[in-house]
Amino acid sequence: MRHVVTLMVCAAAAAACASSPASPDTSAPAGSTTGKPAASARSHVPVSGETRQGCGDTPVRDGSPPAWASVNAPGTRFVLGREGNALGYLFTQPLRAGHPADPANKILWYVRQPREAKPLRVLAHPRGREHPVVELRFPSDSGPGEIYPSITDLPRPGCWTLELTWGSHHDTVDLFYRR
Repeated sequence: MRHVVTLMVCAAAAAACASSPASPDTSAPAGSTTGKPAASARSHVPVSGETRQGCGDTPVRDGSPPAWASVNAPGTRFVLGREGNALGYLFTQPLRAGHPADPANKILWYVRQPREAKPLRVLAHPRGREHPVVELRFPSDSGPGEIYPSITDLPRPGCWTLELTWGSHHDTVDLFYRR
């Protein structure tokens, strides 16, 4: 009888695992040509929902963000930094090169560590290249939470790597800008 109960418990556990929605695979880079796995820190950040093709190592996601970056913006797509320390809510999709006005390239940056009254510094460059570098700064004067509202414009279409720094903290995301 004990074996029958054990088999029933194992079967129920297997069925639960098979029927529960799986989290998106965050170990494989989105569209990466380097073959390197994404940073392991991201695998510790619970994220649910559908993953859409992004660029470089950063998929664009639909669904639930990590609890530390939760805002009331249902249905807003987002990107999660390689280290799992920064998240960008993409209020405009697709992002467009230049300085579009209607709609603007609005991104709400949400950071995991305290801002400590430090601005968000963004150094952006085309993925895989060192130049040109575009520097953007956003003040730490918004709330609630650890947020930086921004209009994140970049001059040319393509996949861009954005290095984000606030105080002693940092993270990196790749974003695609179209013409």
